[in-house]
Amino acid sequence: MIRKICVCLLAAVLALCAVLPALAEDSTAASRWFCMVCGSENTGSACPSCGMVRSIWICFSCGEKNISDACTGCGLDREESLRRRAFCGEPLRAYPALRTLAGRGDPEALCALAAYYETGLMVPKDEKAAVECCRKACDAGYAPAYLMLGRFYDQGRLVESNPPKAMEYFRQAADLGVAEAYWYIGSYYEEGVAVARDFGKAMEMYTLGGEAGDPDCWMSLAYCYAEGKGVAKDFSAALPLYEKAADAGSHLACDYLGWLYMTGGPVEADPEKGLSWYRKAAALGNGRSMMALGYAYLTGQGVAADEAEALRWYRQAALAGRADADRILPQLQQQP
Repeated sequence: MIRKICVCLLAAVLALCAVLPALAEDSTAASRWFCMVCGSENTGSACPSCGMVRSIWICFSCGEKNISDACTGCGLDREESLRRRAFCGEPLRAYPALRTLAGRGDPEALCALAAYYETGLMVPKDEKAAVECCRKACDAGYAPAYLMLGRFYDQGRLVESNPPKAMEYFRQAADLGVAEAYWYIGSYYEEGVAVARDFGKAMEMYTLGGEAGDPDCWMSLAYCYAEGKGVAKDFSAALPLYEKAADAGSHLACDYLGWLYMTGGPVEADPEKGLSWYRKAAALGNGRSMMALGYAYLTGQGVAADEAEALRWYRQAALAGRADADRILPQLQQQP
């Protein structure tokens, strides 16, 4: 009887010895935290780099230090403060909070962290880690992650190019309501990538994406009508689609409409309307439209000639990355 008890005790001890390392590892992983002041990863009760105590959190809204679940300064909830910090758009401030949320499996944070790993921002560049973050976000059912992975496989970025696999991810993203995914699916059908070329199917996808709010889908659908791809060539059908794309926020559509009304051709020339579209495109950051506005003021095309206003637009175009504006600016600035 005693021998049997000893054997049982020995078996229990051996089993416990096998489990303890795993428990210790889990405990260590669970105790890791990211300092919200300096961003360093820690396991102790205080950050050795800056001295920040783990139990204290700093309110993103008012900067108050707290230990309770709500800020004593402004009442902001601790979790809400964490999310605001994570997605504030300032990498230095956002990174520790993003790592904290991603460690919990938050899919939005995982996708954001993937971009950090992809570019080497705040962390060593790690393509494998970037893809893994996206996959984890997909496992959580996060729609934008499917689009992101689709782009990776479409462009051969971080992974080997694989159009059929990209198409699978784009379809999943579209099924989950990502409007932009329809544009990729439509372009695959239009170009015959990973699927048989089918202009009708492409136009169907572009329509679905446009109705879901993607301006590029309206642009592509307009192009199909303008060029007669899969449908009889009909610019009168294309024009309202370009306008839909512009109204949905496409700077390219605004710029194209500006050029169209300034030059005429398929539509009657209307400089006033053309300049209006150019201004909308410029407000959306389109450098070509900024150049066009500069030229209009320089030559008095549709407006009274105004060299100072022309110079202002050329400068904006240069800031927007237009090399041709950089070449023109010295000549304008030398004029008396």
